[in-house]
Amino acid sequence: MTTHHVRLSAPGLYTAAGTDPGVLWETLVAGKDTRRPTEALAGPWPDFDTAFLVDDPDAATLGVHRRVLRTSEKQARMALYGARLALAGPAERGPVGGPGWGLYLGLPTVDEELLRFGALDRLHKAAGSPGEVAALYGREVPPFSGLSHLNSTAAAHISAVFGLTGAMAAYSPFSEAGLTALIDGALSVAEGENEAALVGAVSPKVHPLLFAQYEELGWNGAVPGEGAAFLLAERADGGPGGAAGSGGSAAGSGTPGARLAGYGRAFGAGAEDRTEAIAEAVHAALETAGTDAGGIGWVLPDAAWTTDGARAQSAALDRVFAGTADRPAQFTSERATGVLGPAHPLAHTLLALHGLASGRRLAADGDAVREEALPAPRALVLACGARGQVCAVVLEGAEK
Repeated sequence: MTTHHVRLSAPGLYTAAGTDPGVLWETLVAGKDTRRPTEALAGPWPDFDTAFLVDDPDAATLGVHRRVLRTSEKQARMALYGARLALAGPAERGPVGGPGWGLYLGLPTVDEELLRFGALDRLHKAAGSPGEVAALYGREVPPFSGLSHLNSTAAAHISAVFGLTGAMAAYSPFSEAGLTALIDGALSVAEGENEAALVGAVSPKVHPLLFAQYEELGWNGAVPGEGAAFLLAERADGGPGGAAGSGGSAAGSGTPGARLAGYGRAFGAGAEDRTEAIAEAVHAALETAGTDAGGIGWVLPDAAWTTDGARAQSAALDRVFAGTADRPAQFTSERATGVLGPAHPLAHTLLALHGLASGRRLAADGDAVREEALPAPRALVLACGARGQVCAVVLEGAEK
């Protein structure tokens, strides 16, 4: 089967730190506080007066008719904005969209009730009067509420706005969904199914009911964040490549790119086998990338929001890098973005691509962040789902 070189480019990032991976990088180094008061939430978020919130994009920002806002949740609008940011550059080079353009998304669960309990109580009391019930529905139920609470709405709006009618897929709900979208999107281009694939992931919106989900899954007190992360996987010059392609210049862009050099996926259903699953996924990613632990210059682990997940991830990385002379720095953007759910590993991917392009990495230094030279042109990014799903990818910079 003929395969194609694939280049990862066109980062679109929307977080509390701003709308660009370079801005996020600078925010982390400067130690800026990007939290906002949680007063705007529809109820209390336990233990926190602030969280990593973003503005809800309006119709003008999104470039859509205001009707789109009525048929979408905030998380779908964040996704649409991330897609717009990522496609702005490619649109300047030529037409965007068509049957050769695919879409691969990592999406969160729906995190808001369709109807508030007070309204349900009033409907119950009015049950014997159809006219009063109809009037209550008109006042209490938001227009298109059923449609707006479907996560598929995010994919539908992005596809419709940008004309992406190629092969596509959406994954939900945990943090590995973003890297699953990246892997499958890149493979769809490498194997000729798409000429280009928009890959993205979005966080849930921060809402009191999100806490109920986090708590049920073992929340460890991590601060939530909102945001979206997108990039473009596209065919690059240079002829056939490996399963995920190789680095090079995208057709028409002429700028250095990066590639998905290797990947691994695994599943550890319980705490007893989760460490093994993570280590297995990392080893698979290293093997398909044609390198070993010593060839990794930077590690961006998932921002785990469960105690078991954080413990398993740390133990797995200890096992993988135990024999390396100089263990690569580990870093997470959590201090400037909060925990972004499915978007977090993909935001880390954009941060890694930024570092690979500049030959730099970030490392935690106590409460500060320092910038230093990247000793090897590869970064490892991890995603660890709350139910034991694991993805690991190795990113490699293009040859200079």
